[in-house]
Amino acid sequence: MFNQTTAPLAIAAMLGAAIPAHADDAPLTVAMHYTQEQAAPLIACLEDYDVDGIGAEYRQITYGDYLQTVLTGRLAGQAPDIYNVYSIWAAQMVDNGVLDPVPDDLAGFVRDGYSTGTVDAATIDGTLWGVPTEVSVYMLVSNMALLREAGFDAPPTTWDGLREVAQAVATRNAQGRTETAGFAFGQSSSGAGLVHPFYALLYSEGGKVYSDDRSEALFDSPEALAALEREAGLVRDGIADLSVDAYDFPAGGIGMIVMANWLESEIRAGFGDRFDEDVAVSQIPMGDDWRTLQYAFFMGVDSGSDRKDAAWALVEHLNTPRDGGLSCMGEMLGQLGALTASTADNAAGEAPDAFTAPFVAALEDGRAISQPNVMQASEIEGLMAQAFERAMAGEASSEAALEDLDREVEDILFEFY
Repeated sequence: MFNQTTAPLAIAAMLGAAIPAHADDAPLTVAMHYTQEQAAPLIACLEDYDVDGIGAEYRQITYGDYLQTVLTGRLAGQAPDIYNVYSIWAAQMVDNGVLDPVPDDLAGFVRDGYSTGTVDAATIDGTLWGVPTEVSVYMLVSNMALLREAGFDAPPTTWDGLREVAQAVATRNAQGRTETAGFAFGQSSSGAGLVHPFYALLYSEGGKVYSDDRSEALFDSPEALAALEREAGLVRDGIADLSVDAYDFPAGGIGMIVMANWLESEIRAGFGDRFDEDVAVSQIPMGDDWRTLQYAFFMGVDSGSDRKDAAWALVEHLNTPRDGGLSCMGEMLGQLGALTASTADNAAGEAPDAFTAPFVAALEDGRAISQPNVMQASEIEGLMAQAFERAMAGEASSEAALEDLDREVEDILFEFY
């Protein structure tokens, strides 16, 4: 994820006032992070769009540069009309006055047609800022060939079960190096590979990261300690190895990972003809009351657009099912193998395959809880990952790591809430 920096107050004020200049008949611009190839079905819809002589065009902004490009582009009067916003960018964009609130009639369309957790991803301080588009959910993904070889015919459903299975699957060579990993965490520059599974465990424990008004961090809670101890215990007890990367699961040498649905294409490519038989997706192994994390993108409109009504009409058009079929956005996401939280698109699309169905069910059953939208969310996730890694590596106790993290995060929250 992109590590954004806090915009100085003077720049923030300018951003809030920035207004993109458009000729009345210029096409509406939709800015997203997908490549032209990935967005091809959506681009076809944009090319066909013409309402009262106003068309639409696509602009790609790379994922890593998206937020900064948006913020600096507004200073130059080069803002698009429509954004596709990663939910953890939203608080900073709202704080800088970038986004326009969703009109009341469209807000009803969203609240009636999308899962509650995903609506939360597009909501800040009770205000809805866009129409949810792509959504990602975390579940347990297992290499059943390795589990069967170790004597297990189903993925675990409890944490004790996960520890037992992972320990049975894991093998080491004569030098003590991991050859087959029972469980692995993802290694990423953003820290998501450690942080996102923590959210799933924390939510399953009944905990949360922040107070309702976002002014207080809750990393010093019993639920947070229990969640981190579950992660750290795997490493401390030699069940997981931080040198093994969960993103290497497609190579076949890892028993289990907690991962989002978007890795499917790589897993499918890695397992080949054995994918359907050897890859299983199942609940977060926290018993009957398990919960998990979801994060989402949403389509919103620039507050400075001189054609906001037309822009919102285009947003609705792109996300409304066509003649009982998929919406333009739903068609694009379907071809990418990505998830949508639109109940209409899910009903109109093909039945999900065995890999995707558990992710969809987690959304529909209300088990997938949205990633919190707070200021400096990417920075905070980086701090979370550093604290968790210290605990996992034995450099600090879980309790001490969380107490330090709590203080660091509250210093950030104090600036904004």
